[in-house]
Amino acid sequence: MPKILTFVFLCGCLFALIGAAPSIGVIKSNGEFRVDGAAIRGNSTLFDGNLVETATARSVVHLAEAQITLLPESRAKVFQDHTVLEKGSGLVKDAQRHSIEAASLRIAPADKTSVLQVEVTGPSKVSVTARSGGAQVRNEQGLLVAEVLPGTPLAFDAQAGSATTMKLTGVLEFKDGVFLLTDKTANVTVELRGTDLQKYVGQNVEVTGSTAVGVQAAAGASQVVNVATITAAGKKPKPARAGISGGAKAAIVSGVAVVGTLAGLAVAGTFTGPAASAP
Repeated sequence: MPKILTFVFLCGCLFALIGAAPSIGVIKSNGEFRVDGAAIRGNSTLFDGNLVETATARSVVHLAEAQITLLPESRAKVFQDHTVLEKGSGLVKDAQRHSIEAASLRIAPADKTSVLQVEVTGPSKVSVTARSGGAQVRNEQGLLVAEVLPGTPLAFDAQAGSATTMKLTGVLEFKDGVFLLTDKTANVTVELRGTDLQKYVGQNVEVTGSTAVGVQAAAGASQVVNVATITAAGKKPKPARAGISGGAKAAIVSGVAVVGTLAGLAVAGTFTGPAASAP
C-alpha cells in the first residue's frame, strides 16, 4: 500500500509539472515592481499574460527574442510574442518578431537592428520614436498606418475617424499605369483611384478619401484609396466627406491621425541593466 500511494503521488506531481505553463522570461529591477498585483523586489519569472507595473524604478524584461525596459510608472501585459503597453513608456530592442500594442495600434520593429521607444500619452494617444532601425505602425485591422524613421518621432491618435478615413499630403506620381502618393508625415505609400488625377501628377497635393476595403493595391503601395477630394497643397480644399477631420491633423491614415513631433521622446538610461530611476 505505501508503494502504491507513493507511485500515485509521484504521478500526480509529474502531471502537475507537465500541465504547468512554461515561463517566457524574467524581469529584473533594483526597485520594487508588481506582477499580477504582487509586490516584488529584485527579479521574478514571467509567464504569458503577466501584468507588470513599475513604481519609481524602471524594470527590464528579458524574453527569448526581445528586451523591454519599462520606465517608472508604467504598466504592461507581457506575452511571448507581444507586449500590451497600457500606461507609461517602454523601450524595446532585440525584437525580431516581438511587437508592442498600444491604444489599438501595433508597433513592430522594421528589422532586428531596431530600438524603439513607445509611450502612451492618453487613452487613444501614442508616441513612437525609433532610436535606430525603424518601426511599422498598423491599426487594429492590420493596415499600415505609418513608417517611423530614425530621428523622426511620430504621435498618433487612434480615434481620429473611421477605419477607412484617409487624409494625406505628398507628391502625386504616375508609375506603371497607377497613381501613387507617399504621405510626407506617415511615410506610407498608397495607390489613388479617382477622376482628374492626371493633371496633378508631379505636384504636391492634399487628398481626402477612403480605403477601398478588400482591393489589392499595386506593388509598393499599402492600400488603395478612393479619392473624394484632391487639391494642390496650399490651396483651399473642397469639402471632404463626413468623418474626415479638418486641417489640424498632419495626416489621417485608416482612421488614425499621424502627427509629426518637434522633438524626440525623453530617452531613459541604457538597455544594459535596471536603474533606480529614469534620467
